[in-house]
Amino acid sequence: MSSYKIELDGRVFETADPILSGRDIRSIGGLSPASDFVLIEIGDATSRSVGLEEPITLQEGQIGQFRSFRSDRSYSLTINERGFEWGAEDISASDIRKYGAIPEDHDLILDSDRDRPIGDDDVVRLKPAGVERITSIVAPKVQIFVNTREHFVPKGRQTFWDIVRLAFPEAQPQVNTAYTVSYRKGPGDRPEGTLIAGESVRVKKGMLFNVSETDKS
Repeated sequence: MSSYKIELDGRVFETADPILSGRDIRSIGGLSPASDFVLIEIGDATSRSVGLEEPITLQEGQIGQFRSFRSDRSYSLTINERGFEWGAEDISASDIRKYGAIPEDHDLILDSDRDRPIGDDDVVRLKPAGVERITSIVAPKVQIFVNTREHFVPKGRQTFWDIVRLAFPEAQPQVNTAYTVSYRKGPGDRPEGTLIAGESVRVKKGMLFNVSETDKS
């Protein structure tokens, strides 16, 4: 027997029915009464609201993506000229990036508010009527300091080895050499800390890194 999957608010559910109504999906997720919730289907860099009796056709081998909101209305916005609907009166910058497939090295701009930049920790208040317009542009490089030397790097995340090679350009993983990376003045969620191989950190202007090299031979 074929089976189909949906993900609702981060939880995955399985069903044998390839066609579910908006009411069915709400019920599967324990959203009761169903009419108290707005259901949003997440598509390819787009989203839309799903009515109670609207049918949704699921595809075998794929997972239908949905978000729910306890609300009596949906809100409209565009991200890079693609239409979105949302079930809350505000949307975070992280959700805009996630659902709009916006790279971390792009800045978010609120076109409908005189091209106001949207910070990484900001939220955008959506209007009951009208459409908020959000665009993204390639961000200018970010000034950081590694072992007190100034560097300009792409906005977004820098890996352990990205930072190590700013201090030691020829650095490579070696048995007899170890590197340690620590930082201060980082982003709000991680203002200070350390990095190990395989990790990365989101950089911000003025961030300070210290990289040391140890010979283990």
